[in-house]
Amino acid sequence: MIENNNTETIATTFPVATYQTKDLAWTLIMILAAVVLPALLAHTPQNQWVTGTIVNALLFLAVWRVGFVNAAFVATLPSSIALMRGLLPAPMAVLIPFIILSNIILVAAFYTLKKYPLAGIVSASFLKFFFLFAITSYLIKVASPLLVMMHWPQLFTALAGGLIAIGIVKITNSLVPKVRL
Repeated sequence: MIENNNTETIATTFPVATYQTKDLAWTLIMILAAVVLPALLAHTPQNQWVTGTIVNALLFLAVWRVGFVNAAFVATLPSSIALMRGLLPAPMAVLIPFIILSNIILVAAFYTLKKYPLAGIVSASFLKFFFLFAITSYLIKVASPLLVMMHWPQLFTALAGGLIAIGIVKITNSLVPKVRL
């Protein structure tokens, strides 16, 4: 569609581009944070608890800030890049598509219930946990230490990330009203 000033509307050719530039910038910032922060903290003791919480907080924040589609983009990269950089054990390579899918499940569930943030966080966290628990318990057999990584820590890091995200949103709303809880 051509407008009067001879510029083409991007929305007709690429629907994701209908987002404002600031939304795309926020998406890139969140992707960068979801990749860089876990890499910086990868060698800390019990790093799954720290990095998992950070990534989950970023996923919840992405839903609030940039919506489902862009949050889904944020959900796809952290585990893939962590594996490529050697931050995840090599036997986990088979689980990467399921980890990505579990992150998208978290994003979709929270997006559906974001008007009720606490219920959305709890529901999304449990759905992510149940999905990974089922995959690693019944579909793909992995070594016991890796199995533990895909069970209860997933639930607790998602819940903790969600609570951190609520805190960040409340703090930023008190400074500049933007997102409603």
